[in-house]
Amino acid sequence: MSDAGIPALMQAAVLRTFGRLELEEVPVPVAGPGEVLCRVRACGICGTDLKIVQGAYKGTWPPELPFIIGHEWSGEVAALGPGTGRSGLAVGDRIVAENHTGCGECPMCRSGRYNLCERVREPGFRLYGHTAPGALAEYAVRPATALHKVPPQVSNAAAALVNQGALTVHAARRAALGPGAAVAVFGPGLLGLLMLQVARAAGATQVIMVGRGQRLATAGELGSTDLVDYEHADPVAAIRAATGGRGADCVFDCSGSPPVVAQALRSVRRGGKVALLGLAGGQTAELPVDAVTLDELDVLGVRSSPGAYPAMISLLAAGVVSTDPLTSHQYPLSDVATAYTMLERREAIRPIVTM
Repeated sequence: MSDAGIPALMQAAVLRTFGRLELEEVPVPVAGPGEVLCRVRACGICGTDLKIVQGAYKGTWPPELPFIIGHEWSGEVAALGPGTGRSGLAVGDRIVAENHTGCGECPMCRSGRYNLCERVREPGFRLYGHTAPGALAEYAVRPATALHKVPPQVSNAAAALVNQGALTVHAARRAALGPGAAVAVFGPGLLGLLMLQVARAAGATQVIMVGRGQRLATAGELGSTDLVDYEHADPVAAIRAATGGRGADCVFDCSGSPPVVAQALRSVRRGGKVALLGLAGGQTAELPVDAVTLDELDVLGVRSSPGAYPAMISLLAAGVVSTDPLTSHQYPLSDVATAYTMLERREAIRPIVTM
């Protein structure tokens, strides 16, 4: 690998003790066969990152400390490792990276569902930022097969949202969302605000957002047709009223809040679909079994974004999805502690750390 212009050391936000990120100088990773060294330009911090730092998944995400988190990022190719000559990548290309790379050999990987790789405890599977080093650093190494090029009209900050946006594309596909659908979205955080825009792009003509505060107002600015403030109205009753008593065709839970699951299942029409995108940190939720059975509801888990990155990049490039209101809080890597705190306090929809 050419090392021209590549330093030996880099700055990184390291999780050395649960509850605290520390800025440290660490060695720049080296790209092995089939891998690419990337210069990170922007990296988001998400709710799952908060839980990882707090130790909610201790021993699994991450498997051990010290660890570098960060899985929502964009950057550029800094150097190509051995065996990447036919990857179509060149030094200087702007890229985003998928955070799941499966073993490529198990039944799930071979069927294209590499997000559900059956060998998650074995070498070959990587969940970057969770079980393998993340990108809250100046450099990161990724397999060439996990990288996607980004066109010039998509900014570094916007490109850092492709990870979460692609998740909503996968959710829309799982729910078979189509023209004329009535949709409800719980949780106007980054995921929910992207979900509402992707749902509109997929053909939904009504999108009901459930939330509170400024984020709910932002949902209105981004195209939500109905806003439900759960502090002042019952979400189930409000969604049913907005859909003429029938219920939404599909409900997307982007909140990760266990009580929302039952509300979502009671807000959907008979024969409808409820897609769960948020993680609850190991908590459990109520399941109204009779409603699910008698109304033949489909409850869909949505994990990661197999095959969905290209579509999300295209939506951003076409201007169909707006990101400016979502990335207003940007911080240098040296101020990563403030970025973390702003998300923890719900003062930033998605803090972006720039390198």
